[in-house]
Amino acid sequence: MTDSPAAIICLGGNGDMNKFTIIHLSDSQLTAPGVEPQYHQRLLPQEKLQRVFDDVLEHQLQPDLVVLSGDLLQGGTAGDYARFHSYLREQSQRLAAPIEVVLGDQDDREAFNNGYLSQPDLPYYAYKQVHQNMDFYFLDSKWEENKEAGWLDREQLDWLNKNLHLAPRRRAFIFLHHPLDAPALRPMRYALLQNNRELLAILHGHNIGGIFTGHLHFAASYLVESTIPVTAVGSASTYINCQDPHYHEVHDAVTYNVITIQRGLASITSHPLYLGQPIIDTVTVNNTGFAKHRPRLTSSRRIVNGPFI
Repeated sequence: MTDSPAAIICLGGNGDMNKFTIIHLSDSQLTAPGVEPQYHQRLLPQEKLQRVFDDVLEHQLQPDLVVLSGDLLQGGTAGDYARFHSYLREQSQRLAAPIEVVLGDQDDREAFNNGYLSQPDLPYYAYKQVHQNMDFYFLDSKWEENKEAGWLDREQLDWLNKNLHLAPRRRAFIFLHHPLDAPALRPMRYALLQNNRELLAILHGHNIGGIFTGHLHFAASYLVESTIPVTAVGSASTYINCQDPHYHEVHDAVTYNVITIQRGLASITSHPLYLGQPIIDTVTVNNTGFAKHRPRLTSSRRIVNGPFI
């Protein structure tokens, strides 16, 4: 795993040099001992996450990289994030692959910075990795506290823009927590990335191989700008049926994706491990549109010793 978010990391491969395999999971929503899991889950989130790692090992998938795309812990303290970091180190050794994370809306940035990173003053946790002729970007779309929607601030967008221009020919793949807007997801705009257009303006004209997200608690695949594939992985903790825009039904579930990249093209296979039939909770949604109050995309703040390459 990466202890310094500012480093550019060159990844090695576990097998075929023409194939790069990524295990992608999201929304593990682990809880501290004695804390009730969200949505009244019947199986502990810790048990569900362990099922994913055990399944990857049992089926000898031999990943080159594992990515957890946000909502790592629910109500986590610095101590909880430190223990989670240690746990992921153990799983990384078992799988012989680095494990990387991004933050989700339910994560506590201050607790994460102190416990997971031991770097208390980082405004964002965004970083880049390089493998052969591919760049992997990990963006921090967590907005403010108590906001489910996502946001990429100006400094982070500028950092992404700079790095894309530094390597215009390399195929780029992007991981973040919040999905981008699409016609099929319009009833869920309250939960999506809010500055979708600003991100797409930066990506325009670059060699983007795919965007991978979580957050929805159901699987989704679609194109943005008619060319960029977006894949939201199902949750490692629950499945949420959002067919009714205002009334969502929650089930226990465990799923993860295997992303296989060959010659710059990514194919995705879903691996559902469990789906509980009983409805364990419901979610009522009133306003399904974008957030009314959004921060300005200008800032005079200068980031010092931040997570930018």
